[in-house]
Amino acid sequence: MQPRVESHPSRWLWHREPSRLTQVCIVTDASVENTFEQALSTRLGNAPQVAWLHLIDPAATHGEWLASREHAHGQAHARGSENALEQAIDPLPRDSHLLLCSEDLAALEWLGGVLGQQVLFAHYRPGADHETQANAVIATVEEVLRAALTDKWGDSY
Repeated sequence: MQPRVESHPSRWLWHREPSRLTQVCIVTDASVENTFEQALSTRLGNAPQVAWLHLIDPAATHGEWLASREHAHGQAHARGSENALEQAIDPLPRDSHLLLCSEDLAALEWLGGVLGQQVLFAHYRPGADHETQANAVIATVEEVLRAALTDKWGDSY
């Protein structure tokens, strides 16, 4: 049974919730067209190794996270004191990767500092060929999954 993962409809929602098997979490924002997201989702299937978080308002979410960190500054960071975003992404394994897909990657890059996942980038270009862009995202996902298998099993998989 998967843990309950919170969505915050005004700030983010999970298109595909994480599991303990998740190796890559794709993070998109409002700059990414729905048709591209749908095409990418169709190509990725239902693989439990891939989660998908859509940030509706990255700037507000970032501001809330920073404010919660400032509030916690000087206090020991106890389990349960996380803000809503930290609680939402907590089910992601710490060794998973965040694949940021946005027209403005700088608006999302702070996410790597929330719980410490490694960040990868896929620059989304509105008006560019969706198939070419989807191929690039899929190639990055496959590369991360291959690396994870190699780390765990060596070249014997």
